[in-house]
Amino acid sequence: MISSTSASIGDLAANKHSATTDKGMLRVQAILDAARQLLATEGYAGLTMRAVAHEVGVSLSTVQHYFNNKEVLVQAVLTYVMDHYQAVVADLMNTLSQQSQLERFMVIIDMVLIETRRPETYGILTEMYALANRLPFAAQLMETVFAREQKEIFRLIYGIEPALSAHECKRRSAIIVAQIHGLATQLVGKHGTGLTRTQLEDAARQSFIRLATLP
Repeated sequence: MISSTSASIGDLAANKHSATTDKGMLRVQAILDAARQLLATEGYAGLTMRAVAHEVGVSLSTVQHYFNNKEVLVQAVLTYVMDHYQAVVADLMNTLSQQSQLERFMVIIDMVLIETRRPETYGILTEMYALANRLPFAAQLMETVFAREQKEIFRLIYGIEPALSAHECKRRSAIIVAQIHGLATQLVGKHGTGLTRTQLEDAARQSFIRLATLP
């Protein structure tokens, strides 16, 4: 976890805002890292509080001290992942301050495309999509994830094409996010489109450019 998001670690632990010490925050981070890996590799069914405790090397009661139940833990994992990506984007934007807004947008998009290739990212997304179809808490979590991503994309594209209103940029941001998630499901394994991963990514980039620039 990079330093710009470490301050929010304590907030991810249930009702422990003031009591989470530096040592406690490190433990919370270790719990979240273990839970994230288990969710990606073993799925929601394999993500148990006891399994997380075993991976971290702490007692079950220690995990429960910070996270009351598995649903709270999964919510914290997704928030943790989103906070990390948001901080990475912010850092990238600062380093690219001399480039045009469109160039910055495309750098971020390339970073996102690279991220969609990671088995861990694909594993978590696939699991959450499946859960959202049958568990209300998972559906709500995914709505939150999409809303945050749409807000970030909006911030990246608004103003690239002055003729596009804020409302239209918000609409296009939602389309871009939907395409990114759709692409993530196509980039691992056999996708049946007859296109290579590179071809799919190139097509996605061109679509994103059009959505960000065409009035």
